[in-house]
Amino acid sequence: MGRPPAAQQGESRKRLLDAALALFAAHGMGGTSLQMIADHLGVTKAAVYHQFNSKAEIVVAAAAPALGQIEQAVSAAEAAPDARDGFEAMLDGLVELVLDHRAFAASLQRDGEIGRLLEEHARFLSLKSRMDRLLIGENPAPDARVALATAGGGLMVAGIDRALADIDRETLRRVLRASARATLEPYAPAATTGATGPGDGRPAALPRSQ
Repeated sequence: MGRPPAAQQGESRKRLLDAALALFAAHGMGGTSLQMIADHLGVTKAAVYHQFNSKAEIVVAAAAPALGQIEQAVSAAEAAPDARDGFEAMLDGLVELVLDHRAFAASLQRDGEIGRLLEEHARFLSLKSRMDRLLIGENPAPDARVALATAGGGLMVAGIDRALADIDRETLRRVLRASARATLEPYAPAATTGATGPGDGRPAALPRSQ
């Protein structure tokens, strides 16, 4: 027996999203037309319209798996015993996100239009705010915000760098986590604040010498 229509539709949708992400990464969202997506798949433009009405809908749909993974990671980090554990858990989740969704990370890193579109998406904004709070606390200082942007950008660039394609996942995970941790650790919320409690995002004070 053949596959049920629902399964066929789901597979077609996934193929379309994969093709769109590949083209977005290569040409940018603005440089990719629905006709290009159709040509890449060997189908008609009408077949693309049957799944999505616009490139914006494709971007939101393509982001859904990554957003779902972010939501799980954020929720797990918020449930940690204290803010320090939450920070460590969020770092782990962020690295896994980059490793699991390289095509989407490539599109997001290379195309500001996709980033701007997601910034209009309420779910994305909420998750980003919660993730930022776990990593650099409430009301972070400017240097903490710069550190977060540096760490996040570095993770995405390294995750999609073709020169690193021959490196095994475990090595990538270990080095990416260590790098991001070194950048963000001075600004992590203190362990006594609670996983989602207030932190000022400022470098932790060094212990006084006796």
